[in-house]
Amino acid sequence: MAWRTFRKEPARVVVPALVIFALDALQGTFYTEVAVDRHGWESVASTAVFGASTLGLTFYSGMLERLVGSVERNEPAQPVATVLRTLPWGRLLVADVILTVIGALAAALLFVPGLIIDTLFALVGPLVNLLDASIPEAFRRSVKIVLPHFVLVFCFIALPLAIEHELLVLVADLIPNEKIFLVFLSNFVLGDLCGMALGLMEVTLAERLVRGAHGPGQALRADDAELPDSTV
Repeated sequence: MAWRTFRKEPARVVVPALVIFALDALQGTFYTEVAVDRHGWESVASTAVFGASTLGLTFYSGMLERLVGSVERNEPAQPVATVLRTLPWGRLLVADVILTVIGALAAALLFVPGLIIDTLFALVGPLVNLLDASIPEAFRRSVKIVLPHFVLVFCFIALPLAIEHELLVLVADLIPNEKIFLVFLSNFVLGDLCGMALGLMEVTLAERLVRGAHGPGQALRADDAELPDSTV
């Protein structure tokens, strides 16, 4: 699934992730420092960090759909210059901010509503590109597409996102707060690895649930078949 797409176009997956999740890590580091500095904002910062877990991921998955979604459809990938010129930057950024606010508000109430929101709106980013959808339409279509496959999307998107959040909180608790670079590095490494995996999964699910795509085709499977048994 997503792994085959990554193997087909690794640079298109990794390069934007390094930029987007580096910025995300800076934000996560800031919120962590606000919490540990004991300014009386601990609960607010904790809620913001949980809501910000999706910040960057929606934009990244939307960009990734334009960069590698064609691989899922067995089509040639668009030139990067064309992707950057035609990407709906505004819609993706606004959708990202809306999801961050909704996720933070849901997380402030209970943990479960946050997971439900992350599940229902998991495909917003890819759908903005895939269907050239407006922001309200992308939200509506995501709910409509996800509901019949709620458990699938929950297991592959929302649950790993929640686990990533808990890992970041655990690492932040273990690292002395004066070592801010280590806080940033842990946010960046975990965010980058999880972000790439989740972004690819969102694109894969969107392509297959909306268009019935079947992945990068027989050529890559043939390459797999030629691998020696010792490497499998």
